[in-house]
This record gives sequence, C-alpha cells and structure tokens, in this order.
Amino acid sequence: MFYRLFRGRLKFKFYVLLVIVIIVSICGYLFPQFRLYPIAPVTAPPSALHAKTSRHLSKLLTVVFRQFEDFENDVADSVQSFVTAFPNMPVVVICDSTPYPPFPFSATNDTLRNVKVVSLELKLDSAPRDLNPLTHITTEYVLFVPDSVRVLRRALQQAAVVATAFPANAIALAVANSHLICQQIKWNYSDWTLQYNKDASGKLCDAVHGPHALLIRTSLLQTLPQPFALPFPESLYLQTSAKKVKVQIADGKLGAGRSVLKSPGARQRVSRRMRDYRVALYKQLGVKAVVREDGRVQWYGCKRESQRCYPSVQGTPSYILSGRNTPPCCRRNMRRTAGHVLRALLQAGARCWLETTSLLGAVVQGDLLPWAEYAEIGIHASDVSRVPWLQRGGADADGFVWERATKGHYYRVAYSATNRVYVLVLPFTARNGTMWPADWVLAHQKEFSERHLHPLAQISFAGRQAPAPNDARAFLDNKLGAGAVERCNKIGPKLLYP
Repeated sequence: MFYRLFRGRLKFKFYVLLVIVIIVSICGYLFPQFRLYPIAPVTAPPSALHAKTSRHLSKLLTVVFRQFEDFENDVADSVQSFVTAFPNMPVVVICDSTPYPPFPFSATNDTLRNVKVVSLELKLDSAPRDLNPLTHITTEYVLFVPDSVRVLRRALQQAAVVATAFPANAIALAVANSHLICQQIKWNYSDWTLQYNKDASGKLCDAVHGPHALLIRTSLLQTLPQPFALPFPESLYLQTSAKKVKVQIADGKLGAGRSVLKSPGARQRVSRRMRDYRVALYKQLGVKAVVREDGRVQWYGCKRESQRCYPSVQGTPSYILSGRNTPPCCRRNMRRTAGHVLRALLQAGARCWLETTSLLGAVVQGDLLPWAEYAEIGIHASDVSRVPWLQRGGADADGFVWERATKGHYYRVAYSATNRVYVLVLPFTARNGTMWPADWVLAHQKEFSERHLHPLAQISFAGRQAPAPNDARAFLDNKLGAGAVERCNKIGPKLLYP
C-alpha cells in the first residue's frame, strides 16, 4: 500500500502529507500535555507572529503558583507551559520557605527572565516588601493556577474577555475535566461558625471547589488582609466573600499536567498538611465550627482534653466585649455537663430545677442562652446530702469534676479537669414559704416564693425535658425584673452585663 502511495502522483502525495500535518497540529493545540518533545527551558527566541498575538495577555496578567507540595510537584513543567505560550508573561511562584529540592529552572536562560520564585521565609535582613508577594505583581490581573496545569491560549483569552465584561467578579477556569462545585459561604461572626452551601445554579459563587484557576483583579487583592494565606484558595475565598466578591465559572478549561501525589503515603502527607493549615487559619479567624454542604459539623474549638476557648471571666466575659456569643464548642460542652448533672441529681432523688439564666434560655429558645457563661441548676439544700458527688467531690467515672466553691455554699461541676466549662449547683433553703440562697451570693440571684416549686414543671432544654419552676415567666420576672423574657429578646446579654 505504501509502495503504491509513494509511486503515485506528486499532487496526491502533497494532499496526504497536508492532511497529516493538519491532524498533528489540531492534536497539539487541543492536547498540549501530550508533547512530542521533552519540556525544557526554551532557548530559541519566539517568532515575531507569536510575540504579536500574546503581547496583550502578557501585559494584562501575572501567573501565580501558590498551592503545591515542595516534596513532589509539577511546577517546573507548568511554568514552562506558560513560558512557551506567552514568553513575556510574568510568572511568580510563591513558597513559604526556600524550595527544596529546588525547581529545575535555568537561572542563566534568558527565556525565563520573567519567572520569579518568591519565598515568604522570615530572614533578619529582609525588607517588608520582600515578604509581600504583591510587590512583584504590576499587572492589572492575577491568574492563580494550581499545580500540574497546562495553558490553553483560547481558554485564557476567553477568561480575560469575561473578566473585562464583569470587572467586579473573579473568573474560575476548570482544569481538564474536573467538576467544579459552586459554593455559597455564610460567615456567622457572632456565633464563631462558618457554613458552606452548595449552589445548584452554579452562576455566581462565593467559593469554587475542585481543581481550577482563578483570574482576579490585583486591586482587589490589595484590599485583602492576607490574600496568599494557606490553605489556598480556601483562605482567599473567605476573604473575598467578606468583601461580597462573586466568582463566575467560565466555560473554557485549562489542560492537565503530569499526575502527581499518586502514592497513598504522599496523599496522607498532603492531607495532614492541609488539616494543619486549616486549623491554623480557623484559629486565626476565630472559627470554632464549620457546617459542610451535607450538614456535617466539623469542630475546631475546645475538647475535653483542651482548655476552653475563653479566659477566666472578670465581670463581663471577653467574648461579649468582642460582640460574640459563647463559642459553640463551649456551649456544646456546657450542654453535656448540664445533662450529666441533672441525671445525677435526679437519680439521687434530689429536688432540683433550672435556675435563672438556664431557665431563661429554656423559655426563650429551649436551650442555653447563646451568650451563657455557665448553666445554673437549683437544689434544695436539704437534698445535698443525697448526692454522693456533692459530698466527696472529685472526678467521676465519666470525667466530670465535682467541686465545692472555696467561698460560699454552692458547687461547680466542670466538663473535665482541663476544660473548665462548668455548671453551677445552687442550694436554696426553705424558710417561712420562701426559698433563700444558702450562704452564697450571685448578683442576679434572689429569694423567691416556695410556691414556684410546688409542683415542679417540665420544660424543653437542650434536647431533653428538665425540671423547672412552675410559672416560669413570673419566676424570671422576680429574679431579673419585669418583662425579663421580652427584654432578653430585645437587648440580649445586656440584661445581665449592662
């Protein structure tokens, strides 16, 4: 067959060769990651036509690599992809420390003159501008790209057109066939809670999940507190969402590069690093709980083995002065402690009930008050002797620590020896039809009529039924002043911390 082909007419041979050349050219354009030559720093100068077609994009944006692993990455070949397509485009690789092993860049190669590796490692002889990557970016836009990516000229041009048409939005470009998930972010500062919701429409997002590149204005980055913080781009999206900046997913896609992090050990190592980055970021932002799209809650606050999230209270709790509620992890631990104490008291046959602040929370919303410093449980002073743990104190079998106050005849039950979130057990003594505090004083605690305890009522509290004074509103009006429930709904913690 080939013998007949090469013996045929010259014109027929020409058409066959032309078809082969066209097929190879199309494949090279659509699948740039499958090259017929090894990727290495370019030594030949680009053609005049190539420089002319790429000049506008090269002046418009800077390519930035931020999230990659130093021990295994495809940054060098990814950088080469952009250098080959856009020789004059600035490329900045941002590292937390001097990369090791170093990138296989040729420092003497003139083709890589626009590629910079910026280390954020603190050095005593560093100037402030050396630790700010924005000083190396002079273009109008920044294109953040993930590790292992190959540029496609048409997709990048389309993204630039969309960014110009919608200057207030950031533009996301998928990598290869990755499926991008559009997310909406709700940051509840007062409740220390971050919530992610999936947006089925996928039009305008607060964040995008999945391998993608992000085109964003440099002027916007300059308004963010830490635009390059890790984990990236999660930390960036938290900051842009606070600025009400939306992310638009473009139709174009970039190509995928060499596959990295294929071994289970490498993936586990990356997973640990990402978890550490996330914990550090959430600690810095004051995030204690993250609600995922499927409703799962991930906790980043205190546990039984760690200290509680706020310092010892001197007058007004620190979180109230910051305009926040009690950290949700502390409220969760407080609920557990209150439930444990109520069970222990009731099993011992003690007459007990929810006291002032806890009763107020139960009436208002069936739970602890959002800003509760502790839970309060009242008990007949004559029944204290029925409860062994109130008598001997110490840590019980479940790790809760029972102790008597050094000043005053009342008790405190802590979540653990380390985590000092606690519940107060307050004894009251009956005299002449009135219940009096038994040798202890709290500012909002007063005597009350014994009729509120005959009989005791039941009220919903933290997911269970708890004993409570009958006519709870009248009880609270006596303790906190007229209209206590209504004033609590209106002024919140100022009811107790004016």
